[in-house]
Amino acid sequence: MTSASRPARESVDPRERDGGLGTGALALGILAVGSGLSGLIWDMDWLAWLGVAFGVVGLVVGFIGSRRAFHDRERSGGASLGGFVLALVGLIVGAWLVVPGLLGIGTFGEGLTLDECMAQAQGQQQERMCASQHLDEYRARFGDPGGTGG
Repeated sequence: MTSASRPARESVDPRERDGGLGTGALALGILAVGSGLSGLIWDMDWLAWLGVAFGVVGLVVGFIGSRRAFHDRERSGGASLGGFVLALVGLIVGAWLVVPGLLGIGTFGEGLTLDECMAQAQGQQQERMCASQHLDEYRARFGDPGGTGG
């Protein structure tokens, strides 16, 4: 009598057992690509940094979800793999924008005189880029910045 009165337990679709890793990876990948490309289009470094951050987290989540799907035949790892690839693209685009600024090898100030470059510089990093691009003129005015006498 008790077994007839209880409703039958619904079986959970095995593809939904991943705890949302595929959806999370896909969302992070879309955010990484979107913020990385937005940083490229609008020349905003902080968006590129978001692309790098979302890309790293999306890579980790996508990798974990893809590995779980690889080891369990009942799971579909399509969303995890898609998120992994999108996160990788977002990470590459974001890093392509961020790394030159970190290393001081950007193109800021090219084609300008030292005065024009220094006037447009918005911080010490860009001032250093101006000084390195116009090294002869900088040395003639302010002396040798490295003290090497070269």
